Amino acid sequence: RLAAGIARVPDMLAAGVPVGLGVDGTASNESGELHTELRNTLLINRLGAHREAALNARKALRLGTYGGAQVLGRTAEIGSLEAGKLADLVLWKLDGLGHSSIADPVTALVFGAAAPITLSLVGGKPVVEDNHLTNVDEDAIARTARAEAQRLARIAAEG
Repeated sequence: RLAAGIARVPDMLAAGVPVGLGVDGTASNESGELHTELRNTLLINRLGAHREAALNARKALRLGTYGGAQVLGRTAEIGSLEAGKLADLVLWKLDGLGHSSIADPVTALVFGAAAPITLSLVGGKPVVEDNHLTNVDEDAIARTARAEAQRLARIAAEG
């Protein structure tokens, strides 16, 4: 979105640089979801002279999990499923029409359509179930966010 160039992820990984993926919401990717970042990272890094070091679906997913933990210096707490780590986990529905012809579930997650979230746990507590937030009113948040975005746009237009 920012047109800041292409990160040479395979080269950075080969040099031992920790690389992680994440989203910061509408400020950079308009959707605040990781699927697009996983897919774009994989596809963009298949371009150019370094195709032999191209990422695959598993490497891309690792950047979005363990890689993010490495960048944050938090691999002892997060980034992988291990006893003693924080109980943060997301389960996606990959048995629908958009993924039915993709045999490998990791490939389906990264290359397929954005999958609905069946369950998302943060600290072992559900925050998303059946693709909906569990602890807040999504419609109220959307109304508030829309009103605030319009308010900020008015302020920007005036100044």
